[in-house]
Amino acid sequence: MIIRFESLKEGSNHWVENINPRELELDVESFQELVTVELDVEKRSGKIPVSIVTRTLGSFICDRCGEDLRLDIAGNCSVLFMQRDTPLPDELPGDDLRSFRPGQNEIDITVDVRDALLLALPYRHLCSDDCRGLCPVCGENLNLGACRCVK
Repeated sequence: MIIRFESLKEGSNHWVENINPRELELDVESFQELVTVELDVEKRSGKIPVSIVTRTLGSFICDRCGEDLRLDIAGNCSVLFMQRDTPLPDELPGDDLRSFRPGQNEIDITVDVRDALLLALPYRHLCSDDCRGLCPVCGENLNLGACRCVK
């Protein structure tokens, strides 16, 4: 996702875009819906703070019972772009502080948008907090009822 400086007015800029998950190199099995990206960009001389809020719906499998589930995923991050003649030596895409050169007309925030979404994913994908999972003997889904295993 590219932000072009010439299309921004001086001061505060706010807009919303919908992006295909493939453009963010996200797993198309898990991310089938468009990703909504809300941007707040402050265009100032020498500094450009960017605030990113991402939202989408993900398709996953419950880690306990194996059933399909859909999760609302919302993440955010902020990046400060500073004008420098040379970038910092250890600067990488995804860093909170990045450089842009004098005369540069655009910045790429693709990595930041993707990272904001991926960091918002829960550690475990659960269909519910009280998911009972599967019987370790017969594999029956215990959310649907008791299994017939001999105790």
